[in-house]
Amino acid sequence: MSPWLQHTSFAVIAIISVVASLLVVTRRNPIYSALFLIVVFAAMAMAFLLLGAEYLGFMQLLVYAGAIMVLYLFVIMLINPREGDLPDEGSGSDRVFAGAISLLVFCLLQFTISSSPRLAELDAVMPSLPNALAPDHGSPAAFGRELFREHLLVFELASILILVGIVGAVHLSLRARRRPEAETDPATGGGKEVAGV
Repeated sequence: MSPWLQHTSFAVIAIISVVASLLVVTRRNPIYSALFLIVVFAAMAMAFLLLGAEYLGFMQLLVYAGAIMVLYLFVIMLINPREGDLPDEGSGSDRVFAGAISLLVFCLLQFTISSSPRLAELDAVMPSLPNALAPDHGSPAAFGRELFREHLLVFELASILILVGIVGAVHLSLRARRRPEAETDPATGGGKEVAGV
């Protein structure tokens, strides 16, 4: 692939990813947010494929856009948020404040990354990097060794975090369905309890 085509493809993927990520955090309905998050994961998979990391790209599609998003959608459907249950989005000044904070965090991250000495070292090493890589670099075997030897603790903590989130969603859903709601009868002035739906 020519450098011009590679840069153009990366720019298109980056624009799609940024627009979809903005739609994730601006949609009021969580189902729409989850669907746009799938678009973000797909764009990230395309970026991995563009960088020559085919295995990571396919795993991004299978694990995140597939299995993880199915879990998210399952939890969203289990909680079953209705329009009246969704929180207020806040006033216009709140949105402007949130956008300003987000822009500030982005600028700080960009400044920190661009001024890092490790980035200059990486620029110096990049031309000789392909020759220094192992022959099986990027293969499933090499990826598995790196994941389960060097990053096993982080991998297990992420799986426990997802499990805790699912258990918490199920607990909140069941508690909301079993909670009785007091309803006042205008004729008798008394109260009667009905099961919450």
